[in-house]
Amino acid sequence: MIININIMPRTPEQYEEIRNEKKKVIIDAALELFADKGYASTSISCIAEKANISKGLMYNYFKSKEELLKTIVQSFLDEIGEMLDPNRDDILSKEEAIQFFDKYFELLMTRTEEAKLLVQLTVQPEVLQLFSDDNMLPKRTKQGEMIFTYFSENQKENAQMEIMNFAAIMKGITIIYAFSPEKYPDEMMLQYRDYLKKMFLSKS
Repeated sequence: MIININIMPRTPEQYEEIRNEKKKVIIDAALELFADKGYASTSISCIAEKANISKGLMYNYFKSKEELLKTIVQSFLDEIGEMLDPNRDDILSKEEAIQFFDKYFELLMTRTEEAKLLVQLTVQPEVLQLFSDDNMLPKRTKQGEMIFTYFSENQKENAQMEIMNFAAIMKGITIIYAFSPEKYPDEMMLQYRDYLKKMFLSKS
């Protein structure tokens, strides 16, 4: 007896959904390995094994380990940029500054591996060089100008020192939390977030 089973072909949208799901599996595997082992110590073979796919199939989604790293970092930095300028007017208002602290701490506490990877890259000039020709650098420059303008207009004394203090503290809390999140309960982190709001926003 012959049974006919009509299998409907997948639509282009379904193929795209499957492709995006597979890319996410690869990105998640790469992120975990980059954060734990370091970029240089992680090979494409390691990522493929972690993602449970063949090395050859990896190249159907990302042409190189470098492209994979750029995809991860670009996405994370774009989210941070969106926090600073959600309405994209290139102006950092006080309300946006307040919201930035809320959103950044939420991001830090829920996306610890990405934060850990990002701070690792800041002390690896040879890896940062990979981004020297990318369009992310103009974006970072524009964001830096927005922060500088905000402090200059709202901090009446030593605006430059306030900016340096802000940058050092934000990088510091990112480092200590990303590498030892178990030492800092959520309640403590939220209290520290509010403490920083008072420190940097009460004068404006």
